[in-house]
Amino acid sequence: MSSDEEINTLVTDIALIKRDINQIEKSVAKMDEGVSLNSEILKNLAVQETMLKNNEKRVEILEKKFIQHAKDEVDFHRELNSHLQDLKDTAQDQREKRHKEVMESIKEMNDSVNSRLDKQDERIKKLENWKWYILGALALIGFVLSIFPWETVIPLLTN
Repeated sequence: MSSDEEINTLVTDIALIKRDINQIEKSVAKMDEGVSLNSEILKNLAVQETMLKNNEKRVEILEKKFIQHAKDEVDFHRELNSHLQDLKDTAQDQREKRHKEVMESIKEMNDSVNSRLDKQDERIKKLENWKWYILGALALIGFVLSIFPWETVIPLLTN
């Protein structure tokens, strides 16, 4: 080969090498872009993962609080029902006590009225007996006066 041909071959080879280098540079630039996009994606994924972990912790905390709230609510309802039952029992006891007091007062009043009625019955019986005694005595006096010989006594009284 001649030197011109060699130079042409060398020039062609250099041109091909330059073209290959340009293509390699473009490929490397695209790779750099891909790597930077990849690292950006990895950063975003890390941020998303951190956010996901934080959200999971928040969800766990909320679940614990919800469970605790449910337990507190059950305890509150149990305590409220117990308190209401105590109030009902107390009210029932008080009603029964007042009922007994009223019934005792009514019984005392009834006994008092019965006692007064008994006394009045005795007085009425005594008055009725007196009435019958007086009527009997008047009947006796009437009988005695009707059988008494007035014809013999009247002339004696008039003289």
